Amino acid sequence: MMLDMLERRRQEDEVKYGCVTLMLDAMSIKNHVQYDPQTQTMFGYVDMGDRLNETDIASDVLVFMVVGLQGYWKAPIAYYLTKSLTPQSQKVLVEHALEELHRRQIRVVCMTMDGHASNVSMCTQLGCDLKADPCEPLKTHFPHPVTHDDVFVMMDACHMLKLTRNMLQAYSPIRSTTGTINWKYIVHLNNVQKKSGLHAANRVTDKHVNFANQKMKVYLYDD
Repeated sequence: MMLDMLERRRQEDEVKYGCVTLMLDAMSIKNHVQYDPQTQTMFGYVDMGDRLNETDIASDVLVFMVVGLQGYWKAPIAYYLTKSLTPQSQKVLVEHALEELHRRQIRVVCMTMDGHASNVSMCTQLGCDLKADPCEPLKTHFPHPVTHDDVFVMMDACHMLKLTRNMLQAYSPIRSTTGTINWKYIVHLNNVQKKSGLHAANRVTDKHVNFANQKMKVYLYDD
């Protein structure tokens, strides 16, 4: 079991394996049920690790991974086959992961995920306040379910950049405290650069402006 292996590694090297970041990510999977001749069971149904015989076919998988803060290493510790997982259920799974890591004396300092609405709602239920008054500081930590130490939340930077780009393109113009932000300026910049054949110290191209069919490509929003 991965958690037991990590416990042994921590006993050998406390500095390298004793302090981690917990990452979680959900992804869509194909709705498919298949027979496993080795275990003589059918798999592809919802599986939350509680040994209950579910009849719903899973449509998503939620993966938990830990990443070392000292040294370059990472390890998946759990995955759940889900369908329409609620923020409350996800909160329970996160707390269970934190408890299991604590039981093996592995300290979780930070939790990282994308900025999906369900993740924000889960963080709120854990004790964060990520939708506060913009004039007030956010509360980006919650108490550990066992030690009550602060566990900090960091949204995945690449995903948040993608959401920001999509919002700017879809809802322009956007008013800020210092002026108006408008997607058309980026489009105009790209047109000027194409016409002149010169780039004004930026990487904007047609692919960055017309990204509708390439929304998942990271390099189109972190350049």
